[in-house]
Amino acid sequence: MAEEAAYGARTFGVEVRLLVLDSSDAAVVAEHREVIASLPTVPGVVAHHFDEDEQRAFLREVIARSGVPAPDRVLDLMLPDRVSYGACTNRAFLLAEALGCVSVHRRDSDSRYQYLDGEPVFPLHHELTALGLRAADVAGLVSRSRLDPACADRPVALVGGSFVGEMSVDVEEIRRLDPGIYEDVVGLSIPSGYPEIWRRNLIAESFRGAGTAAYTGDLTTLTSVSPTRVDMCNIALDREVYGRVPLPPATDTIGSDYFLIHLVQDARLPGVLHNRHIVNFHTTERRSDAGFLAYQRRFAKYLLSTPHFASVYTAMQEAGDALLDAEGHVRASVVAAFARDSTRVDRSENAERLDVLDRSYRALGGRYVAAADALAPLREQLLDEARQDMEEFALLTDAWEALTRASRAVPPGSARTLTVPYAGGEERRGPVTMGQANMIRCMLRDEPEHINIHDVWPVPEGTGTASAIEALRALAIRHEALRTTFPHAAGSAPREQVVSAEGTFTVTVLDHEELPDDPAGYAESLARGARSERFHLDRDFPLRISLVARSGAPAFVAMAASHAVTDVGALGILREEWLSLLAGENLPPPASLTPLGLAAEEATPAGLRKSEASLRHWERIIRTGPQAMFAEPGAEGTEVRTPRLTLRSRRAARALALVAERTGGMPSTVLLTAWCALVAHRADQPACVAAVPTSNRYHPRLARSVNTLSQDALLSLDVRVPTFDALLKKAWGAALNAYRHSQFDAVALWEMIGRTTHERGSRFARDVVFNDVSTLPATVVTVTSATGQDAATGPALELSWGPDQVLPTRVLTFVHAIEPLLHLSTWVDPALFKRDEAEAFLTGLVRLLEAAATDDVPLAALTEVTGVRPVERGPRWCRVDGSWTSPPLVAQALSEALDGLPVHVTADAAAPDGTTPPAAPDGTASHDGALTAYIAAGDSPLTPARAHTALMDALPGRPGVLAPRRYVIVHNPPAEADRTSAWLRQQILREGTGRDRDVT
Repeated sequence: MAEEAAYGARTFGVEVRLLVLDSSDAAVVAEHREVIASLPTVPGVVAHHFDEDEQRAFLREVIARSGVPAPDRVLDLMLPDRVSYGACTNRAFLLAEALGCVSVHRRDSDSRYQYLDGEPVFPLHHELTALGLRAADVAGLVSRSRLDPACADRPVALVGGSFVGEMSVDVEEIRRLDPGIYEDVVGLSIPSGYPEIWRRNLIAESFRGAGTAAYTGDLTTLTSVSPTRVDMCNIALDREVYGRVPLPPATDTIGSDYFLIHLVQDARLPGVLHNRHIVNFHTTERRSDAGFLAYQRRFAKYLLSTPHFASVYTAMQEAGDALLDAEGHVRASVVAAFARDSTRVDRSENAERLDVLDRSYRALGGRYVAAADALAPLREQLLDEARQDMEEFALLTDAWEALTRASRAVPPGSARTLTVPYAGGEERRGPVTMGQANMIRCMLRDEPEHINIHDVWPVPEGTGTASAIEALRALAIRHEALRTTFPHAAGSAPREQVVSAEGTFTVTVLDHEELPDDPAGYAESLARGARSERFHLDRDFPLRISLVARSGAPAFVAMAASHAVTDVGALGILREEWLSLLAGENLPPPASLTPLGLAAEEATPAGLRKSEASLRHWERIIRTGPQAMFAEPGAEGTEVRTPRLTLRSRRAARALALVAERTGGMPSTVLLTAWCALVAHRADQPACVAAVPTSNRYHPRLARSVNTLSQDALLSLDVRVPTFDALLKKAWGAALNAYRHSQFDAVALWEMIGRTTHERGSRFARDVVFNDVSTLPATVVTVTSATGQDAATGPALELSWGPDQVLPTRVLTFVHAIEPLLHLSTWVDPALFKRDEAEAFLTGLVRLLEAAATDDVPLAALTEVTGVRPVERGPRWCRVDGSWTSPPLVAQALSEALDGLPVHVTADAAAPDGTTPPAAPDGTASHDGALTAYIAAGDSPLTPARAHTALMDALPGRPGVLAPRRYVIVHNPPAEADRTSAWLRQQILREGTGRDRDVT
């Protein structure tokens, strides 16, 4: 296996983790450690050897972090005291998540490779060639394709081959002793209901793999892989499969670890079948008397699992594509439900199986009589276990998402968890702040990796573990926010915060003999991974801390933080103070407002007026601006998996400084202006509407407050000006206005948004976010960014791609630094920006800054200057009520929302320049250029209000759909259903806006 790992790293340039899970006794484990230590060092290959104690420590940490119910039971399912092929592989899945792997390639200890011309034939070659790629892209890489073309856009989820040599299930002796009994016994593994000819064929092929033919050359097939054609000793799975659903953790059985192969096939996920088959053999332990009896028990349980798994497999086959969600992910909840349903299988069918097995073994004689005698007293237990195995599989499947997420925050290795007590300050309670309420709302709604934040603190050389932890304890005592929890009833959002006088927190010490080549990047990955677990608002310490050490010497503090009590600025302050404490400095008493102090200030008349003014600012933009910046073909869904694209550029930083010098503008405003201009230009919008998070730390009382102060500022910058300099002047005022209105009551804000968008018929998308953290106190970015000479002479223009992240935005940009390099990261929807287009967008930003460095830039020349072209939406799109929309898409969405009723949507005439006329004197948007929907309701009592409500419920994830201003309900559709004039000739049953009760 080490040779195969080296082959993969050398041939494909990937990092291969050679993972050995060892359940041997201590003496054998020691021998194995020596063998692994003696392996030659190979670039790109890292070996990991875990005995059961190390596996248990890892699992305990994962389960504790996951917060799953019945943690002890889950630990037993993951590491049972009996043999479980499924549980062992599940541990490999979680360890793979912790190691950052994207696939798992399983080999077993009782198998060997085939050879051709004296060289081993490695299955890894085909696995790394195809796994995870789009099936259509793999079609040209395989010998042949038998895949349904409808599945061509799905990724390859499985690559596998079979085995040659001895049968995978040790029943060859039974076949030799009595072929008739062999058919009876093996036939027990075939679900009832199969035609006899199929049944005999399945019996003949069972457990034989690819036979005995030797490998002579590659044959690969892109197909829906049948479980009978592959073996678990020769398989690779993409993490999109094993990261969603585990294997059944059944003990003392065989075959249950094939479950995911069935799932992949039934969900119609593509696979590649190859002929680099593994050589199978049976160990000497299995040939011993004790080994024989143990194996017969496993075989009996395998036979008893047949009707239960058959129930699940039948349900999955019938579900087909419904096993996947809208984004193509396996729906674990559906699988768990099928597993639970299988527990209701009639027990009498399995009782008969045991009767047949008992008679057959006694007829065979010899040691099979001993096997029958051993199984007889276990009869009821085995029947119970067959059902219980499926219950436990369902339970583990329910917990699996939380376990996989938590495992990403628990790196395997030498780890110990220290509990740190603290005592100091006074116990207090009071209302939450506006910022806390806003973040709590997000934490309860969003995925934790989206809303939690993280940081990495380099530990000064010479610092001991005790000193590092003591400084952390001092911070907990110093800052009330770190001692704050939010009690609340289940299903409700907290409205109160409680500050404790004493408590505890934990620090996980991760000690390594050697750190990876990029230790700062490794620490950053640990911190980012720790974000994937939810913080329990009512009880958790708000910092999830790991201390990364090398040979006992602390190197980094990697942490995830609850956004309910911290933001990026707060983490920067904590970092500065922690370093000061380590340096022996005495910190002055905190002078900034505590969270409770800020909550009291916000409740004053002046604080309430400020919040109300913020709501009016937001309402004006939401009522009149574009509902989404990227309303265009291809923009779909509420969450998008997007890769990170990072720009580091000395050219851009120099140009930015020159623009600021030429215009007198602040560099941060210049960059914001250029970014907004390019976003609006690419989206073909008259204004750039973007969420621009602000630290809200401009007042001395808040500047060094450890609290979550950051809230969104909503910027609306009209780009209909002739030049860049003119836009820069507008941007300064627009940004200030947005920042002034970034403190608000989040509950009231979202109530306003719901009311306003219902009235307008829009959906507030927040699809564009620009977050400039370059001026905040030092955070994780300074750890992973270039420093010293590298930063001073850094790349002229460097673009690099990073890991994917699922985000609820179309374009998200973080500005990390503006000097001496412009360092920013952006995530753009790949459906709207192909990789080359995303790179061209950031390159275009640099070109715009360079052009503006020497002279004013006409905005009409942006395409020529930047190389970025506006989107082409096509003739079916128009701008209505300040937003781009497509009447045919609106009609389709409305028809689907109304269970298929015929719908026709037309756009009334807009203003001559194609824009929406100015707002009315009362501030509401003009309705010129509005949409009208005609609905053929038949005999249904449909009203405009019901139609509007149904469409509004369907708007999320459809940025190109705007609700009609008027709904006209008729009885039948006209013959010419695509002509508005034909609909106008129909008798009108009801009509109205749907926003109120105005029905005529």
